[in-house]
Amino acid sequence: MLWIALELPALPLQLAERASESAPPLAITQGPAERPWIACANSAAREAGVQEGMTLAAARGLCAALRALPRDEAREKEALERLAGWAAQYTPAVSLEPAGLVLEVSASLRLFGGMGRLLGTLREGIRRLGFSAMVGVAPTPMAARLFARASAQGLPVRPCTAQADLPARLANLPVFLLDWEPGVADRLAELGIVRLKDALALPRDGLARRFGPSAVGLLDRLTGRAPDPRRPHAPPPRYRARLELPAEADGVEAILFPLRRLLAEMEGTLRGHGAGVDRLDLRLEHGARAVTCLSLAFPNAERETDFILSIARERLGRTTLPSTTVALGLSAERLLPYAPREGTWLPGREERAVGRARLHERLAARLGPGRVFGIALADDHRPERGWQSGAARGRLAPGAGSRPVWLLQRPQRLVCGETGPSLQGPLALRSGPERIEAGWWDGAPVSRDYFVAANPTGETLWIYRERRDPGAWYLHGLFA
Repeated sequence: MLWIALELPALPLQLAERASESAPPLAITQGPAERPWIACANSAAREAGVQEGMTLAAARGLCAALRALPRDEAREKEALERLAGWAAQYTPAVSLEPAGLVLEVSASLRLFGGMGRLLGTLREGIRRLGFSAMVGVAPTPMAARLFARASAQGLPVRPCTAQADLPARLANLPVFLLDWEPGVADRLAELGIVRLKDALALPRDGLARRFGPSAVGLLDRLTGRAPDPRRPHAPPPRYRARLELPAEADGVEAILFPLRRLLAEMEGTLRGHGAGVDRLDLRLEHGARAVTCLSLAFPNAERETDFILSIARERLGRTTLPSTTVALGLSAERLLPYAPREGTWLPGREERAVGRARLHERLAARLGPGRVFGIALADDHRPERGWQSGAARGRLAPGAGSRPVWLLQRPQRLVCGETGPSLQGPLALRSGPERIEAGWWDGAPVSRDYFVAANPTGETLWIYRERRDPGAWYLHGLFA
């Protein structure tokens, strides 16, 4: 087995910052409401002198522009669960950890082109979501987490993909990185055991007597001598996400950046499901219980961030927001099977159909519902009634021959001499006749013989002769 650990240091701070492109002074507080203290602060706040552990009052004395947000552990758990759903696109074996994830990826390496490419894809994907993660690679999940923690501490570590190399890679790491039971790490340090190689070299019986069997079990799971099973995260059958903004967003453009990150997170989750959505509800919270809700509907199951964002941008551009936005929410109650559409040099019928549907969605989002119509074939032999607008579906009439796309709104009568009809010169009949005789049932009968003709200038025309009046010729359509 091979594991990748994603450790997210200062997760509360990352959750607050991911919704904004800029980085104003920001801190996360903990403790009693009467005297909160700084749990973590971003670089802008630290440059102003704010440090972890100081009281909020002292921090604001150093930085008047400091924005402080209370820590919300429930929100952190929800964020990790959504991140686990996003990571399922790389492997179904994703497990939650207190401050990150572990992924079992041995079966995914070939699909993603090897460990190096998979790690690059993971890092880039996490960056696009607005997170920053330390990565560790090892044959056991605990060792992978240990390597990720070491990276967060600035210690040099390398990915370990072979079980035989694991003890040497662990040797010089400090023992405090492990999740010992309370007091064990301090007692080990008092005995001069500060490196893992020292702890691994201790007699197992003596270690168990002095520090308890749990200490031996911890080292065994770390090195792979004992199993360390992880429960895979099971994402819910629907998708819901909410993102609080670090500052009030005024206007549509300020919303698009955090919305893109929410949609990228949703796309990864849907990829892990092998699913798409045909309806997506977007919720904008404005404070004081004011809410703007938009429903985005698609003719086919969709999940691509860029396309959904383009539809949302058009809809938001036509929406008047009551005030500034303080939070965004996405929800999709129904996940549908999704068939990936590969790009091809010469698109086939399916790709063209998808392209037409997406164009229709973009136009409808920009112009409004009920203002964009399609043209569909109607089941009628008469050319002027062979199409209809709207969502109707039809088929070509049986026996239909060569037809032009461009029809005149009303047939134009042609000049007819001894040599036949003419338009900018005598017309030469190329093919025909195609007889159309229909409409007797609805009071608008036609009885015509159609021909494809050409004039001396090279234009190709679609003309017909009335059977009831053989001398009457009409122009009905033009070929491209």
